[in-house]
Amino acid sequence: MADPKPFEIAFSASLRRGDAPNARGGADAARVVTGQSFGVAASTLEGAFYGHMCAGAVAGAVEHTAMFPVDTIKTRLQAATSASGRSYAHAMSTSSGASVAQAMQTIRGLYRGVSAAGLGAGPAHAVYFATYEKCKVWFGGGVKGEHAPVAHAAAGACATILADALQNPVDTVKQRLQLANSPYAGAMDCVSKTLRNEGVRAFYRSYPTTLAMNVPFTAIHFSTYEAAKTALFKASEAEREGFAVQFAAGGGGGGGGAGAAVASAT
Repeated sequence: MADPKPFEIAFSASLRRGDAPNARGGADAARVVTGQSFGVAASTLEGAFYGHMCAGAVAGAVEHTAMFPVDTIKTRLQAATSASGRSYAHAMSTSSGASVAQAMQTIRGLYRGVSAAGLGAGPAHAVYFATYEKCKVWFGGGVKGEHAPVAHAAAGACATILADALQNPVDTVKQRLQLANSPYAGAMDCVSKTLRNEGVRAFYRSYPTTLAMNVPFTAIHFSTYEAAKTALFKASEAEREGFAVQFAAGGGGGGGGAGAAVASAT
C-alpha cells in the first residue's frame, strides 16, 4: 500500500508557498486522503479476517488433539450395545490385570484417528471463526459495546452450518477409527473403503442431526458470550477487553450453549 506521507508533505508545501488549491485540486486532494483512509480501513479488516482464520485453525487443532482420548472413550461408550460393554474399562479396552505392554497399546488405541481429527479440525475451525466474525458485521452486530443478540445468534448459526459441512466427513472417519474393533487400518483406508462401499453420502449421513444439535448450541453460545463480554467489559471500566473478561464470558456462553444442545438432543 502506498505511503500517505508524500501526499501530505506535498500538499502542505503547496499551501506554504501560497499556491491555494482550486476547486478541482481540493477535490483531488480530498479523494487522495479519503482513498488512503479507506485503504487503511480495508487492510485492517482484511488482516483481522485472516487473523481470525489462523487463530481458529490453531485453536481447533489443539482442542481436538488434546481432548481426543476422552472423545474416544465417549464414542466407544455411545456405540456399546450390551450392559457389560458400557463400563469405562471396556471402553478403554483395559482389564485389572493388564500388563505394561497392554497399557501402552491401550494408550495408542485411544489416539487412533487423531491425525484425521487434527488435520480436519484446523480448516473447519478456521471457516467457523472467520465466518462468524464476517457475518456478525454483516448482520449489524459488529459495533463494540452494543448488544445485538439476534445478529450474534444468526452469525453463529451461519458459522456452524459452513464449518460442519467440512467437519462432518472428518468426524465420520474419526469415529469409525475410534471404535475398539475398527476394521480399518488407518484414515486413508477408512476413506477409500467408505467411498467404495457406501459412496459420498456416507460422510454426510449424520449432517442433519449434527446441525439440529449444533445450530441451537452455537446461536445461544455466541449471543450469550457477546452479551456477557459486553456487560463484563462495561463493569470492569477498563480501556480494553482483558483476558479475564473474555475467559469469563466464554465460560458463560459455553454453559448456555451446552444447555441448549442437551435440551435439543432430548
